[in-house]
Amino acid sequence: MDRAIRVSLPNYKIEVSEDGVIKKTITKFAFGRDGHHTPVFSNGALSMAKRDRDHHSTIYNAASMPFALFFEQDSACAFHQGDVAKESHGCIHLSETDAHWLFDWAAHFPVKLDILGPYPAVHVAPDSVAKPDQPKSPGTT
Repeated sequence: MDRAIRVSLPNYKIEVSEDGVIKKTITKFAFGRDGHHTPVFSNGALSMAKRDRDHHSTIYNAASMPFALFFEQDSACAFHQGDVAKESHGCIHLSETDAHWLFDWAAHFPVKLDILGPYPAVHVAPDSVAKPDQPKSPGTT
């Protein structure tokens, strides 16, 4: 089975596929802030050795990184559960539901990885941030 993850930073989209068929599309996530950009590369992979359900950062004050799936091309960066409305230090923050699903889906299988640019100016997907309620038109309840 051929498993792959394709991240399009400018389109704020993560496509997860098996044998060329998209299994899940994720549009609510955050990635690296200025000075800590998420790496951009093609023909990469998830690390087979660094997959940790309950990881804690060895760099950032033991910060919790549940469901961590590290990149083979940059072992300091991973997909993991995090605040999808907050830029990261290079990782890709996913909601708890998406991080758990992706972790279980990757399991012990080899997974190809592409993280594509160009790097956008805003490092949080537009639909990741709750929008304030719109004012109601006069005469509506």
